[in-house]
Amino acid sequence: MKSNSDKNQAKLPWWVELLFVQIGLPDAWLSKYLKKKKEAANFIEDNKKYIVYSAIIIAGILYIYPIVRYTSSSASCIDKTTKYLKTNNINRSKNDLDINSQAVGYCHGGKLPK
Repeated sequence: MKSNSDKNQAKLPWWVELLFVQIGLPDAWLSKYLKKKKEAANFIEDNKKYIVYSAIIIAGILYIYPIVRYTSSSASCIDKTTKYLKTNNINRSKNDLDINSQAVGYCHGGKLPK
């Protein structure tokens, strides 16, 4: 039969049983861990609104960043192609708008004129 003290004690979680009872890690580590866990839970509870706002802002930045990077590289390609077309005097008779449209076409998979 089990004594009253055995019945009143709660069963330890499996990880506490494994790490601190079976392996023998210092008990001070368990108390520090539980204290930090409680502090973290209190911090999250107190600052829940700011954490949600921060998560939304970070998600927005992560969503927009590839679009900005693509646009930047596309603009760089168009600028370099336009400079190339102007320096090599390709299509001398065309104006800047036509040269720019050819550069855009090239950067999006087209061919340069000969």
